Amino acid sequence: MKQTPGRPGRRPGRAPSLTRDAVADAALAEGVAVFSMPGVAARLGVSHSTLYRYVDSRDDLVRAAIERAAARTDWPPADLPWRELLTAFADAVWAACDASPGLAEVLLTTPAAPRVMVDRLGGYGVALVRAGLSTRDAAVAVDFVGDLVLSSSVAMRGLDRTVPNAAGGSLTAREQYRRAWAEESAGSHPFEAEFAAEETWHGRGWFDDKLAVFLDGLATRFTVPAAGESS
Repeated sequence: MKQTPGRPGRRPGRAPSLTRDAVADAALAEGVAVFSMPGVAARLGVSHSTLYRYVDSRDDLVRAAIERAAARTDWPPADLPWRELLTAFADAVWAACDASPGLAEVLLTTPAAPRVMVDRLGGYGVALVRAGLSTRDAAVAVDFVGDLVLSSSVAMRGLDRTVPNAAGGSLTAREQYRRAWAEESAGSHPFEAEFAAEETWHGRGWFDDKLAVFLDGLATRFTVPAAGESS
Protein backbone atom coordinates (compact mmCIF):
# COMPACT_ATOMS: atom_id res chain seq x y z
CA MET A 1 0.00 0.00 0.00
CA LYS A 2 1.43 3.37 -1.02
CA GLN A 3 2.05 5.72 1.90
CA THR A 4 0.95 9.33 1.89
CA PRO A 5 3.94 11.70 1.55
CA GLY A 6 4.90 13.31 4.83
CA ARG A 7 3.30 10.53 6.90
CA PRO A 8 5.92 7.82 7.34
CA GLY A 9 4.82 4.38 8.43
CA ARG A 10 4.95 3.47 12.11
CA ARG A 11 8.42 2.62 13.27
CA PRO A 12 8.91 -0.75 14.90
CA GLY A 13 9.26 -0.70 18.67
CA ARG A 14 7.32 -1.03 21.90
CA ALA A 15 3.61 -0.40 21.90
CA PRO A 16 3.22 3.05 23.49
CA SER A 17 0.45 1.89 25.83
CA LEU A 18 2.39 -1.10 27.18
CA THR A 19 4.99 -1.00 29.97
CA ARG A 20 6.94 -3.50 32.03
CA ASP A 21 4.66 -2.69 34.96
CA ALA A 22 1.58 -3.43 32.84
CA VAL A 23 3.04 -6.80 31.85
CA ALA A 24 3.82 -7.53 35.50
CA ASP A 25 0.26 -6.57 36.49
CA ALA A 26 -1.09 -9.00 33.90
CA ALA A 27 1.08 -11.80 35.29
CA LEU A 28 -0.22 -11.07 38.80
CA ALA A 29 -3.79 -11.11 37.51
CA GLU A 30 -3.19 -14.45 35.76
CA GLY A 31 -1.66 -15.89 38.94
CA VAL A 32 2.03 -15.26 39.51
CA ALA A 33 2.76 -18.90 40.36
CA VAL A 34 0.93 -20.42 37.39
CA PHE A 35 0.79 -17.88 34.55
CA SER A 36 1.93 -18.69 31.03
CA MET A 37 3.51 -16.20 28.68
CA PRO A 38 0.77 -16.77 26.04
CA GLY A 39 -1.86 -16.23 28.74
CA VAL A 40 -0.31 -12.92 29.79
CA ALA A 41 -0.06 -11.85 26.15
CA ALA A 42 -3.71 -12.72 25.53
CA ARG A 43 -4.79 -10.76 28.61
CA LEU A 44 -2.92 -7.73 27.26
CA GLY A 45 -4.16 -8.21 23.71
CA VAL A 46 -0.67 -8.46 22.23
CA SER A 47 1.36 -11.17 20.57
CA HIS A 48 3.45 -13.57 22.62
CA SER A 49 6.66 -12.20 21.10
CA THR A 50 5.76 -8.64 22.11
CA LEU A 51 6.26 -9.52 25.79
CA TYR A 52 9.96 -10.09 25.20
CA ARG A 53 10.41 -6.40 24.50
CA TYR A 54 9.69 -5.85 28.20
CA VAL A 55 10.96 -9.01 29.93
CA ASP A 56 13.75 -11.42 29.07
CA SER A 57 12.02 -14.61 30.13
CA ARG A 58 9.26 -16.05 32.28
CA ASP A 59 11.62 -15.95 35.28
CA ASP A 60 12.28 -12.28 34.58
CA LEU A 61 8.54 -11.66 34.50
CA VAL A 62 8.13 -13.45 37.84
CA ARG A 63 10.73 -11.10 39.32
CA ALA A 64 8.99 -8.10 37.74
CA ALA A 65 5.68 -9.26 39.24
CA ILE A 66 7.28 -9.60 42.69
CA GLU A 67 8.68 -6.07 42.36
CA ARG A 68 5.27 -4.78 41.30
CA ALA A 69 3.50 -6.49 44.21
CA ALA A 70 6.06 -5.11 46.65
CA ALA A 71 5.75 -1.59 45.23
CA ARG A 72 1.98 -1.49 45.65
CA THR A 73 1.94 -3.01 49.14
CA ASP A 74 0.86 -0.67 51.94
CA TRP A 75 3.93 -1.05 54.18
CA PRO A 76 3.71 0.22 57.77
CA PRO A 77 6.01 3.05 58.90
CA ALA A 78 9.17 2.03 60.76
CA ASP A 79 8.55 4.36 63.71
CA LEU A 80 5.86 2.17 65.30
CA PRO A 81 6.52 0.47 68.65
CA TRP A 82 8.42 -2.76 67.96
CA ARG A 83 5.57 -5.20 68.57
CA GLU A 84 3.06 -3.12 66.63
CA LEU A 85 5.61 -2.77 63.84
CA LEU A 86 6.17 -6.50 63.42
CA THR A 87 2.43 -7.19 63.62
CA ALA A 88 1.69 -4.53 60.99
CA PHE A 89 4.51 -5.90 58.81
CA ALA A 90 2.95 -9.36 59.03
CA ASP A 91 -0.47 -7.94 58.13
CA ALA A 92 0.99 -6.12 55.12
CA VAL A 93 2.65 -9.24 53.74
CA TRP A 94 -0.50 -11.30 54.33
CA ALA A 95 -2.61 -8.70 52.53
CA ALA A 96 -0.17 -8.73 49.60
CA CYS A 97 -0.44 -12.53 49.37
CA ASP A 98 -4.24 -12.35 49.50
CA ALA A 99 -4.27 -9.71 46.76
CA SER A 100 -2.03 -11.78 44.47
CA PRO A 101 -2.71 -15.53 44.74
CA GLY A 102 0.49 -17.50 44.30
CA LEU A 103 2.71 -14.67 45.53
CA ALA A 104 3.60 -16.51 48.74
CA GLU A 105 4.70 -19.56 46.76
CA VAL A 106 6.99 -17.60 44.43
CA LEU A 107 8.45 -15.51 47.26
CA LEU A 108 9.48 -18.74 48.97
CA THR A 109 11.16 -20.12 45.85
CA THR A 110 12.38 -17.15 43.80
CA PRO A 111 15.66 -15.36 44.61
CA ALA A 112 14.32 -11.83 44.30
CA ALA A 113 14.75 -8.85 46.60
CA PRO A 114 12.97 -5.77 45.22
CA ARG A 115 14.55 -2.48 46.22
CA VAL A 116 11.38 -1.29 47.94
CA MET A 117 11.30 -4.46 50.07
CA VAL A 118 15.01 -4.23 50.94
CA ASP A 119 14.57 -0.61 51.98
CA ARG A 120 11.50 -1.34 54.09
CA LEU A 121 12.94 -4.39 55.83
CA GLY A 122 16.20 -2.56 56.41
CA GLY A 123 14.29 0.26 58.07
CA TYR A 124 12.41 -2.21 60.25
CA GLY A 125 15.66 -3.86 61.30
CA VAL A 126 17.21 -0.53 62.27
CA ALA A 127 14.08 0.31 64.28
CA LEU A 128 14.28 -2.99 66.15
CA VAL A 129 17.94 -2.43 67.00
CA ARG A 130 17.13 1.02 68.31
CA ALA A 131 14.38 -0.54 70.42
CA GLY A 132 16.90 -2.82 72.12
CA LEU A 133 17.46 -5.93 69.97
CA SER A 134 20.88 -7.08 68.83
CA THR A 135 21.56 -6.71 65.12
CA ARG A 136 21.34 -10.49 64.70
CA ASP A 137 18.06 -10.79 66.60
CA ALA A 138 16.55 -7.92 64.61
CA ALA A 139 17.46 -9.59 61.32
CA VAL A 140 16.13 -12.96 62.49
CA ALA A 141 12.90 -11.35 63.75
CA VAL A 142 12.10 -9.67 60.43
CA ASP A 143 12.99 -12.81 58.47
CA PHE A 144 11.03 -15.08 60.81
CA VAL A 145 7.86 -13.02 60.62
CA GLY A 146 8.08 -12.87 56.83
CA ASP A 147 8.63 -16.63 56.55
CA LEU A 148 5.81 -17.33 59.00
CA VAL A 149 3.40 -15.29 56.89
CA LEU A 150 4.42 -16.94 53.63
CA SER A 151 4.37 -20.53 54.91
CA SER A 152 1.07 -19.99 56.73
CA SER A 153 -0.51 -18.37 53.67
CA VAL A 154 0.56 -21.29 51.48
CA ALA A 155 -0.74 -23.80 54.03
CA MET A 156 -4.14 -22.13 54.42
CA ARG A 157 -4.59 -21.72 50.67
CA GLY A 158 -3.68 -25.37 50.20
CA LEU A 159 -6.66 -26.39 52.31
CA ASP A 160 -8.92 -25.36 49.43
CA ARG A 161 -7.64 -28.12 47.16
CA THR A 162 -9.97 -31.06 46.53
CA VAL A 163 -8.65 -34.55 47.23
CA PRO A 164 -10.29 -37.99 46.99
CA ASN A 165 -11.42 -39.71 50.17
CA ALA A 166 -11.64 -43.36 51.23
CA ALA A 167 -15.31 -43.56 50.22
CA GLY A 168 -14.50 -42.79 46.61
CA GLY A 169 -15.77 -39.22 46.75
CA SER A 170 -13.86 -36.02 47.22
CA LEU A 171 -13.62 -33.34 49.87
CA THR A 172 -11.46 -30.30 50.36
CA ALA A 173 -8.26 -30.91 52.27
CA ARG A 174 -9.69 -28.62 54.94
CA GLU A 175 -12.73 -30.81 55.48
CA GLN A 176 -10.72 -34.02 55.49
CA TYR A 177 -8.30 -32.70 58.11
CA ARG A 178 -11.11 -31.32 60.26
CA ARG A 179 -13.15 -34.53 60.12
CA ALA A 180 -10.12 -36.67 60.91
CA TRP A 181 -9.34 -34.65 64.02
CA ALA A 182 -13.00 -34.57 65.04
CA GLU A 183 -13.21 -38.36 64.87
CA GLU A 184 -9.89 -38.99 66.60
CA SER A 185 -10.43 -36.46 69.38
CA ALA A 186 -13.96 -37.49 70.36
CA GLY A 187 -13.95 -37.78 74.14
CA SER A 188 -10.21 -37.12 74.33
CA HIS A 189 -8.25 -34.31 75.90
CA PRO A 190 -9.44 -30.76 75.03
CA PHE A 191 -5.99 -30.17 73.47
CA GLU A 192 -7.01 -32.38 70.54
CA ALA A 193 -10.33 -30.59 70.19
CA GLU A 194 -8.43 -27.44 69.22
CA PHE A 195 -7.45 -29.21 66.00
CA ALA A 196 -11.07 -30.05 65.28
CA ALA A 197 -12.35 -26.52 65.82
CA GLU A 198 -13.86 -25.00 62.69
CA GLU A 199 -11.94 -21.72 63.01
CA THR A 200 -8.64 -23.61 62.97
CA TRP A 201 -9.11 -24.39 59.28
CA HIS A 202 -10.33 -21.05 57.93
CA GLY A 203 -9.02 -17.54 57.39
CA ARG A 204 -5.56 -17.19 58.92
CA GLY A 205 -5.94 -20.29 61.07
CA TRP A 206 -3.49 -20.23 63.94
CA PHE A 207 -1.24 -17.64 62.34
CA ASP A 208 -2.02 -14.84 64.79
CA ASP A 209 -1.54 -17.17 67.75
CA LYS A 210 1.81 -18.35 66.38
CA LEU A 211 2.89 -14.77 65.82
CA ALA A 212 1.88 -13.82 69.37
CA VAL A 213 3.90 -16.73 70.83
CA PHE A 214 6.94 -15.59 68.85
CA LEU A 215 6.56 -11.95 69.86
CA ASP A 216 6.15 -12.90 73.51
CA GLY A 217 9.43 -14.79 73.32
CA LEU A 218 11.14 -12.02 71.37
CA ALA A 219 10.27 -9.56 74.12
CA THR A 220 12.74 -11.35 76.41
CA ARG A 221 15.61 -10.60 74.01
CA PHE A 222 15.47 -6.82 74.30
CA THR A 223 18.44 -5.47 76.22
CA VAL A 224 16.84 -2.06 76.71
CA PRO A 225 13.03 -1.70 76.87
CA ALA A 226 11.74 0.81 74.35
CA ALA A 227 10.24 4.00 75.73
CA GLY A 228 6.69 3.40 76.88
CA GLU A 229 7.00 -0.39 76.47
CA SER A 230 7.74 -3.26 78.78
CA SER A 231 10.01 -6.04 77.67
